[in-house]
Amino acid sequence: MSLSTKQWVVDDISDAALFDENENPVGFFDRLNKMTIAIDAKQQRVYGGTSKYAFHLTEQDAESGIQLENAVLDYNMLLAATGAELTNGQAVVPFFEKLTVLSDSTVTITKGADMVANSDRVIVVSKDHVNAGKKLERVAATPTALQYTVAAGIITFGDATLAGKDVRVFGDYNSATASGASITTTTRNKAYKFVAYGRALDDDTNEWFDVVVIIYKAQMLGTFSIDQQRKSATSNSLELAVLDANRADKKVIDIIAS
Repeated sequence: MSLSTKQWVVDDISDAALFDENENPVGFFDRLNKMTIAIDAKQQRVYGGTSKYAFHLTEQDAESGIQLENAVLDYNMLLAATGAELTNGQAVVPFFEKLTVLSDSTVTITKGADMVANSDRVIVVSKDHVNAGKKLERVAATPTALQYTVAAGIITFGDATLAGKDVRVFGDYNSATASGASITTTTRNKAYKFVAYGRALDDDTNEWFDVVVIIYKAQMLGTFSIDQQRKSATSNSLELAVLDANRADKKVIDIIAS
C-alpha cells in the first residue's frame, strides 16, 4: 500500500447540490459562507484490572453530518430541506407602508391597485398627534376626525390636522406572479444525495485539482434557520444527517481528489 500525496488547503468554499432518488438535482448552493462535514467515529473506552487506562475501544454508532450556511435564501434549499411545497402564480400577500399625510389630507397606497377589498387597517404613528396610536375607522363617505375613506388606492382622512403626520397602513394585495413555500402540519422532509464541489491548489506543484465530497444519503436534522439582523446580510443554515444509503458497496461518504 502506498501513501497518498494529496494534501491541500481549500482557500474558498465549495459549491454544493442536492439530488433526489432519481439523481435529478433539486437544490444548488452557490452562495455558501461555510460548510462543515463531520465524520463521526466515536469509540467507548473499556477498562479493567488495576490500570487507570483503557485497554480497548469499542466502536459506537456513527452520527456523521453536514452543516451548511448560505448567504442567500434559496427556495430550492428550503424545499429540499423541509419538504415544503412550492406554488407559483396567484397569491394574497400582506403588506404595510409608513406614509406621510399630504396637505390635502390624503396618502396614496403603493399597492392600491391590487389591494384586497376592505383589508386595509390604518394607525396614526406620529407621537406628537393627539390620536397617536389609534386605529382609524374606514367609512364609505364623509369621514370624521377618526375616520377615512379609500378610493382608487388613495386614502382620504377626515382629520385635517393629520397633514404632515405619519400613518402606517396594513393590508393585503393580490399578486399574479408570487412564489410561495408552504410548510403545513403534515409537511415531511426527504432524504437526498449531497455533493460538494471544491477546487484546491497543490502548493508543491502549483496545480489546481478538484476535491469532491459525496454523501450518498442525507436528510435534514434539527432545524432550518433563517437569520436576519440589522446591518447584516441575510444568512440561513441547515444541518443534514448522514444516513445509510443501503448500497452494495456499503459506502456512505466519498472524498475524491482528482
